[in-house]
Amino acid sequence: MNFSKTKVAVALTVVALGLSACSDTQKESTEEVKQETKQMAAEVKEKSVELYEDTKEGASELAEKASDMAADAKDSTVDAYEAAKDKASDAYAATSDKAADVMDATKEKASELKADAAVKLKEACIASKEKMGKSTEDC
Repeated sequence: MNFSKTKVAVALTVVALGLSACSDTQKESTEEVKQETKQMAAEVKEKSVELYEDTKEGASELAEKASDMAADAKDSTVDAYEAAKDKASDAYAATSDKAADVMDATKEKASELKADAAVKLKEACIASKEKMGKSTEDC
């Protein structure tokens, strides 16, 4: 039995050594995985920062473009307003000129009609006085 106890003791020693060797390998493997995980986490963090910067830059460019478009729209609106204002002013001036022309023509026609009426009135006065046998000097 001694022999078998020795065999068991040797076997246990071999198993213990094997287990300790396995646990050292596992520790090394765990350490490698830990290092790889840290490296991957650093890469992910770096990529995340790059994506954030790209997004921030893109948003900034988009805001700048929107601002430029708003300024262009404002300028275009101001130009359209000025053009409409000029056209309205021109139309008002043309209408005013036509109205002045019509007024002048009306005054001229009124003067002609007044002169014609005065002549007719004088003729009527003369005819009336002649029929009555009176002097036509007052006409």
